[in-house]
Amino acid sequence: MANNGNRWVGKRYELLTEIGHGGMSTVYLALDATLHKQWAVKEIRHIPDKEQRRFIIDGLISEANLIKTFDHPAIPRIVDLIEENGSLYIVMDYIEGETLSKVLADQGAQDEETVTSWGIQLCDVLDYLHQRNPPIVYRDMKPSNVMVTPEGTVRVIDFGIACEMPPAKGPLPQGYEARMGTPGYAAPEQYDEFGRSDARTDVYGLGALLYVMLTGKPIKGEPYDAAPLRQVLPNASAGLERVLTKAMQRDSEQRYQDCAQFAYDLEHYSDRDAKRRKTMQLKWRTFCVLCVASVVALVGGGATLAAGAVNANSNYDLKMSLAAQSSDDNAAEAYYVTAANIRPSAIDPYEGMIKRYESDGVFSASEEHQLQQTLDDHSAVLQKQGGNWGRLSFDVGKLYWYYYSVDPSKSPETGSDITAQTQYLRITAASHWMNEASKTSFKDQKLAKLYATIADFNTTIVPLINEGSDAGKYAPYFKSMNALMHMMQSNNNDVMKLSTVNTVLEALRTYSRKFRADGVTQEQLNKAIDTAQNLAQSVDSTTSKLRQAKDQATASIAPARQAVAEAFVDIAGTNGAGGAANNGGKEIRL
Repeated sequence: MANNGNRWVGKRYELLTEIGHGGMSTVYLALDATLHKQWAVKEIRHIPDKEQRRFIIDGLISEANLIKTFDHPAIPRIVDLIEENGSLYIVMDYIEGETLSKVLADQGAQDEETVTSWGIQLCDVLDYLHQRNPPIVYRDMKPSNVMVTPEGTVRVIDFGIACEMPPAKGPLPQGYEARMGTPGYAAPEQYDEFGRSDARTDVYGLGALLYVMLTGKPIKGEPYDAAPLRQVLPNASAGLERVLTKAMQRDSEQRYQDCAQFAYDLEHYSDRDAKRRKTMQLKWRTFCVLCVASVVALVGGGATLAAGAVNANSNYDLKMSLAAQSSDDNAAEAYYVTAANIRPSAIDPYEGMIKRYESDGVFSASEEHQLQQTLDDHSAVLQKQGGNWGRLSFDVGKLYWYYYSVDPSKSPETGSDITAQTQYLRITAASHWMNEASKTSFKDQKLAKLYATIADFNTTIVPLINEGSDAGKYAPYFKSMNALMHMMQSNNNDVMKLSTVNTVLEALRTYSRKFRADGVTQEQLNKAIDTAQNLAQSVDSTTSKLRQAKDQATASIAPARQAVAEAFVDIAGTNGAGGAANNGGKEIRL
């Protein structure tokens, strides 16, 4: 282990630079010599008072043990606790970013869109804690306990006063301290010696935090005495004012009862103008009349089901919203999976995953595993969704066809180059999904059938060649490829265009003689090459992957033309250009 003058902790963590400090602690960026990974290391300096020191250490150990049970992308892990040279060191995930208190100090009040985005994300973290078994209440939601990364995602830190949620009734658990929290953010029940904190306590604290981030002014005294938002910010949205006012009600019964409801209203606060409210009131009255009739008929049983459905819908909308706005692909994937589990029949979570997976141009093995597992979990329900199932199958098929990251060594020996083998494996993997899509009536069913025909050819032609029974398969394949190229002319996806071009050119180079034997003329083959060339030239290669694919297409034009020319030279040396095959095959019409 090299010693370059930096301090070491536990003979493993090299303290590189100070990144923060407080009254009793200093935080360092550290390098793990074993894992070669960066961590944040918080040093709690020596405390002479043994009793106070023991109290602090016990609290930190309790916090670390609590966090160990969590698995949420917005909750950093504590991975090590070390006592050394009179100080205590806490090793935790390093987060690139800054606390909201620093954002407030450096930049002042934040705009509504930014603050509501943070609020929706924090609702998800708090809802995760409240759904634990046993439920956890955070109790200390304030700007200094929230970090924001450069990408705009939040992380919740410092679980020092988080605790198991006490029962709603009966004696308080032994050791439970009610009066815990930060003035200005603590809910009224946190000032009560016998108060009970629950999910609504965190709703309150988050409401106060968002209020402060919008106004740029800390709340002095009790936050439930804070002025309405638009008294401080005259241009603030009336809808957002109503949301925060409800979140910060003195009476917990008058607040949002859980963070899913809070998140839903944060996401839709701008919809709540006068016209919208009037329309919703009419709908609500109608719904209430129907509910009363249902209760009379079902003797109250349906009320519980209706409440459950509303809660499930709120959670589904929350997860979908968080997934859509997250800049972290892994976090977005986790949100989509959770949404799919909440509403198994919906295809939107899978469509969201597909959009994420194709955004970087690579559908990786780990992404495939997650998508396939989630689809398998709900396949019976999804397959009953008719056109929606067709649409989803089609989009999964395209994901495989154009973006699947494959190992070319797994391809059968075809004599093709690596790129051709990769495309063969992609098409093979997509075959099942394209055939599924082709069976269902939906907008792109005709296109799905086209893909399925091409996929079927690629997955069956090698065995047929080996058996000598491939005659008659090439003309329909040629026709399908031509049709796909013509459809791509109006497609805006350059990846799909170039992939199609390279697949067609490879087929023309490989099967020119087979096409001729099936009645495809030299003129038709050369016209297909012209179409492929024009399609490739229409692409503006703005990325290295597109440039590589376009260069491949350009380089394949001449070999394809040469292969076609050679296919129409008869054994005796006469040129059979433009003529039908010598076996008497008829020219096909496209």
